[in-house]
Amino acid sequence: MKITIAATGDVHSPRYLRQFVEAVDRHRGRADLVLLAGDMVLKGDHGEFARVLEFVERLGSPIVAVFGNEEFDESKPALIEGYGDRVTWLDDQAIEVEVADTRVWIVGSRGSLRRPTTWQRKHVPGIEEIYRRRVELIDELLARAGGRPSILLTHYAPTFRTLVGENRRIWPMLGNPALERVIKRRRPALVVHGHAHRGAKRADVSGIPVYNVSLPVWWEIVRIGLSPPSSGLEQFF
Repeated sequence: MKITIAATGDVHSPRYLRQFVEAVDRHRGRADLVLLAGDMVLKGDHGEFARVLEFVERLGSPIVAVFGNEEFDESKPALIEGYGDRVTWLDDQAIEVEVADTRVWIVGSRGSLRRPTTWQRKHVPGIEEIYRRRVELIDELLARAGGRPSILLTHYAPTFRTLVGENRRIWPMLGNPALERVIKRRRPALVVHGHAHRGAKRADVSGIPVYNVSLPVWWEIVRIGLSPPSSGLEQFF
């Protein structure tokens, strides 16, 4: 049975809220699973998420989300407390979700950067070690899939292949290709990320489809069909 997935990220509400609402209006049918790849609000404004979620819920359910860099660490508790009954937030965590009579293992994380930003270096102690350890943790979480089809959902790009279109000099501050080794080893059925507003829509890592679902790349809700257990995938609108 095919699982229908609707995915998006980088709404940065209120910046792109109008374009997001228009994309939702064009979306047809309800998805079996909705994935949010972070940066749904701007500059930690967690109250803005209420306006976004009103339209996200029109896409389908359940809804699984990760935090982007715009969902500041200090705003995470408010997002979890305020919307945790409607959205499953994954913060270096994994969860089994039953969709379309299939148990799917979803690993969610903000992700990792090869080179932290200048702000991060100044304000986040040990950020290099955090990013290194996060790669290991994602590997460990994907290893727990136990034969279930798995999905990796991150905000930062887990490969440089979907960063084509961005300035190459900033690729290390948009993602971390160290996660490519994890993808090759654990072979999730699907990888979804955001953050790269000028990147490519899709790339493959050893045959594994990686989607950059950033709204400014598509200006549409990305619709993906997953056919477990063979992990065959197709994109369609």
